[in-house]
Amino acid sequence: MTDTDGSQVKSFPAANIGQPKFQVDGWDARRHDFQSWLKRAPWGVLRDTEYGVRQPAPPVHPAMDKDDLVAHIHRIDIATFLTAERTSYLGISRLVSVAPDEASQVFLTTQAADEARHFEVFCKRLADRGMTPDERNELMETVTTPAMRKFYDLINEQVDKSDFAAAMLAHNIVLEGMAYPVYRYEQAYWSVFDPVLSQLIKGAFSDEVNHVGFGEAIIRRYTALGNRSRSRLERLAREFFLLMNDVFQSTIDHYIHLYQLVADQYMDDVGHIEIFKGRCMHEVPEQEQVEILMAQVREEHSRRLERIGLAA
Repeated sequence: MTDTDGSQVKSFPAANIGQPKFQVDGWDARRHDFQSWLKRAPWGVLRDTEYGVRQPAPPVHPAMDKDDLVAHIHRIDIATFLTAERTSYLGISRLVSVAPDEASQVFLTTQAADEARHFEVFCKRLADRGMTPDERNELMETVTTPAMRKFYDLINEQVDKSDFAAAMLAHNIVLEGMAYPVYRYEQAYWSVFDPVLSQLIKGAFSDEVNHVGFGEAIIRRYTALGNRSRSRLERLAREFFLLMNDVFQSTIDHYIHLYQLVADQYMDDVGHIEIFKGRCMHEVPEQEQVEILMAQVREEHSRRLERIGLAA
């Protein structure tokens, strides 16, 4: 085509509404882009909330203000969530620059925002219950067990090495994916004592499901690259699982013992909670709770490894 002066004019293709905006390999960027995030979070699960809570905020159980054990467990539980959220938003934000394509970079930006929001709302809940930032940070250090610290250091190591696939495997598949049963348990447990915390956990869980979905999509891309890539990820998955399994085993043993001490005192109030599907709190002894929860953690992880092309 020539212009009126005889010069060549570049010819552009016809408009195509369905034209992809990013070039991706093996996964659907539309499920994990900013538009999807807007529909899911600000316009969806967070609509009409303040710091992640529907207004007016529901009241806490009287034991939260009168029973020191309940208040203590509440604080250390939130502080434990916070240790993971801080690791998440600091690590994920650093991965944006080493992600393999534009679509992954955009998604990780939304994930970093999610993780930072989780950190904020859990901090806000502790502040609402009278805890200062300095007290909260000190408690976070106290509740970070050696096993937790080792796993957080392992995630940071992958980030430091700019090993995107390994970092995604450690964070989005192992740390967040293995936690599904714990989120469900915690959401149910706190539904009577602190319905606000239960709402916050539910909101964070909905975000983590999306993060894990991206992790599965991106790891399938790496396992499809060939035997060498798949074998490396299988080896890393075994290593990461063993470390995180230790974290969950020690943490679940400790917390469920404390939860049961409280539940025994307030069974008339909390006994009806469906702590596992079809099982109420009053009918599941402490040790059986530990066994069920750990079995669910392992089963969840095993199924996910099969879905993403790694040996269970």
